[in-house]
Amino acid sequence: MLLGDLNDGPGLDAFENLFGRSSVEIVLGTGSDHTLFDPHAARALGQRLGAMPTTSRFWIRPEKRFLQALLDYIMVSTQLRAGAPEWRIWHPLDDPDCWGKPALRDALVTASDHFPVTLDIEL
Repeated sequence: MLLGDLNDGPGLDAFENLFGRSSVEIVLGTGSDHTLFDPHAARALGQRLGAMPTTSRFWIRPEKRFLQALLDYIMVSTQLRAGAPEWRIWHPLDDPDCWGKPALRDALVTASDHFPVTLDIEL
């Protein structure tokens, strides 16, 4: 299992053209016995247009708007994926349960420009 803020995602890295893929794709691995999986990364990699999961929200002052990005991941091995893991991004604007609890919603928005990602799994 690998988890954390990679500060990169599909389509976000200016150097992606140099390597042909993002650091997320490199860490996930492909074509080996040691590939990792994250459903949010898989969704982002599987489509280039449309709504994407996001784990961070940054204010862009000159443009007077927020930029949202998928930067935080929990990647699991094939063996752990067999344990039927359930991922959750605690994004107060995208998760109805977070939105419906004003104290939680306000805490998530105030605490950080990143939102927690959790994984429930039977071990």
